[in-house]
Amino acid sequence: MEHRKYNRKAYHAADPADLVIPQALFNDMWELFVQIGKFWGKGEVQENFKPDLLVFMNNRIAIDPSYLFDYKNASEVIKELIYELGEEKGYESLFTDKSILDDPPSTLKARARQKVSNEFIVLYISLGGFKEFGAENSLGYIGGANIKGKTPYRTIDK
Repeated sequence: MEHRKYNRKAYHAADPADLVIPQALFNDMWELFVQIGKFWGKGEVQENFKPDLLVFMNNRIAIDPSYLFDYKNASEVIKELIYELGEEKGYESLFTDKSILDDPPSTLKARARQKVSNEFIVLYISLGGFKEFGAENSLGYIGGANIKGKTPYRTIDK
């Protein structure tokens, strides 16, 4: 059986060479990831999460090239928010502004929150954020047995 190019599986028509994340953009997205940890009061985000974030971003772009636009957009939105409100209030606005929860997102700020910030929050939690939010023996989504005295989730009495 002869293999034809047109029978190859294709997710999109973009040239992979055009889908590379520039270092400056990755640095901006890493700072967003770090700010997620700071905002939720959990302190420093571990440097060893950087490769996980890069793989996450590259996987998103490989499946849907529009994510490269979303990362660039989020970078610009964050810069604008910081310019207008300062760093702390700028990130707070991105993380908490209820007016940008429209579905589908209708503004660039809403798109930055829903397609980037919210997804990074989920990644943050899956990489160990459960521990930081009260889980005592969590290794991620699978935290182990529910052992008396070592509840893997936050209990009501805390």
